[in-house]
This record gives sequence, C-alpha cells and structure tokens, in this order.
Amino acid sequence: MKILLIPGDGVGNELVAEVHKLIATIDSVFGLKINTQSLDISEFHFRETNILIPKGLQKMAEEANSIWLGPITNQSKLNGYNQKNIVQQICSEQELEFFYRNYKPIPSLQKIQTDNPIDVLLIESNFYSHTVPSELPATFVSDQKLNMMTTYFSQSHMESIFAEAQKIIESGQRNKLLIVLPDELKQKDSPWIEPANQLAERGIHIQWSAVDQFFYNILRKPDQLDLVVTVSPYGRIFSKMISSLEGGLGAGFETFRSKNNQIMFQIMHPASSRFVGKDAADPIGAILSIAAFLESQNKPLISAAIRNVIEDAISAAWVTRDLGGSMGTIEIGDFICSKLSGKSTIA
Repeated sequence: MKILLIPGDGVGNELVAEVHKLIATIDSVFGLKINTQSLDISEFHFRETNILIPKGLQKMAEEANSIWLGPITNQSKLNGYNQKNIVQQICSEQELEFFYRNYKPIPSLQKIQTDNPIDVLLIESNFYSHTVPSELPATFVSDQKLNMMTTYFSQSHMESIFAEAQKIIESGQRNKLLIVLPDELKQKDSPWIEPANQLAERGIHIQWSAVDQFFYNILRKPDQLDLVVTVSPYGRIFSKMISSLEGGLGAGFETFRSKNNQIMFQIMHPASSRFVGKDAADPIGAILSIAAFLESQNKPLISAAIRNVIEDAISAAWVTRDLGGSMGTIEIGDFICSKLSGKSTIA
C-alpha cells in the first residue's frame, strides 16, 4: 500500500507527523506495510515557483492507493492560491468525481448521552470534477426514463448520488439513509422519489427531511444518521454546521473518489497561523482518514481498531484545547498509538 502525503499549509506538517507515527505503529503492531511519498503544494512552494500543482503529482498519484491532503489556506495574498483552486485541479486531473464529508460526532463534549457515536456521511456529486456519470445500475430504476430535474439539480447529478448511495449501502457500511432536499424536490413527480422508494422496498431505513428539519434533528441528536444524501449548496452548509457541533474543525475529513476507486482525503482543519508551532492542532480527523483508507483497502478490523482507540481517547478526555481538553497534538497521537499497540491480536 502507498499513500501520497501532501501536507499543505498551516499545521499540515504537524498533522503529517502524527500520520507517520500512526503508520509506523500499524506496521509494528499489525505487520502491515504502508509506504508514503510526500509532495509540496504549499503557499511557500507557489510563491517560489508560481506553480500551483507540480507536474510530479500525476505520476505519484498513479503509484499511490490514496492521496492525503492537509489544510490549504484561503487567506493567501498570492493570486490564484487557495483551497478551491487546488482541490478543483487535483480532482479534475485525477477524475475524482464523488464527494463525501465524513464527521465523527463527539456527543460527550455536547453532554449528549449515546451508545452509538457513529459517523455522519454527507454525500453529493463532486462539483469540482469535470465529469459526472449519468447511468444507474439497471436494477436500480424502472424502464421508464426519469424525468428531467428542475433548475435545482440535473438528472445526471441525481443519478450519480443515488448510485453512490446504493454502493455504500450494499457494502454494509451504512443502513440508515436520510434524504435532505428542498421542498420543491420532494413533490410526487420528482425524479428523486422512485430510486428512494426502491431502496425502501429493499429494507433500507429511509427518512425524508426538509432542510430546516435536518438542522433541528442533527442538533437534537447528532448520532442518529449513517448516510445523508443531499444537494449543493446544502452540503457545504451542513458541513460547517456539523463541524461546529463537534467543537473543532480537526475532527472531520472530506473524501473524493473516482470511478476506479482512487481516493483523496482532505483534512478539515483551519490553516490559520495561530495554530502553527503551538502543539494545538486536533489530529483526530487526520487519524480517522487513515482508518477510512484502511477500510477502502479491505482492512476493516484494523480500521475499527483505530476508531475504537479514538473513542477511548475521547472518553478519557484526551482531546485538544479547542475541544475543551488540555492535550496537545503530539500527546493525542502518542495516546492513540499507545492504545493501538494493545490491539495486536487483530488480524
């Protein structure tokens, strides 16, 4: 296995250090070798070269099973250097078409009692990509052609989202589906209705929610969902809201995937200089992204072990100061790796 690491800006190098520490622990404990390569796509690199994406990215990405992208600043004074341009170019070059937002609700920090601190996965078509597939599996829709969508969303986008939802559900990773749509898209003649009904007929637990209802429900009970299917621009709004609910932006990550299962993980942590060099960055999202990578490589037990030790860290209040704890980046990484070392019986 190989991961291409792109630290980015701000605390990116500090988060990469914790990823290296985790990878070394995985090798030591489970005997699983994960090779890494690094590529500089930082603001400093752009200032020196005026090159946004180095030419070496294509070859290095082809050799890797996954790309790991750290925080990218949106506060640069350099024209053209920002997160959107970098992510858009990488997604276009690598044909990364599906866009997910992965969150780890931390109910203990919100004084919400739960036995199921599950990931919330928001999924929509990646608007950074240059193409969107337009076919659904033949078993997924009836012979009747789906009606053309309103100006809110095109048919091809709708189809690609439901196809991805079906794939995730069939993999067994998720079984509760929430569809969050503007009221206009929930009418009986909407093309969203038929594929959703077919999922329901197969025993998938489906809820429909208007946008305002979703906001209320996620605040009331943030661990109730497995999979959220939505449309732009609500996904972006939801992602900011859920990140705030968690208490810190470092606890989540975004996933971009191509049709041939090439994956990029982007860590959702502020690139602000106020975190740099202060041992203050939250590494939970960076570590969870490696768990997600292992799951994509058919190593679910090791992935689950990492998730479990993160739960242990949260339960022990080993979290960064922005989440109400007193620990630093390095201490949390050490704690997680130490706990993981006790999981050596996992195959």
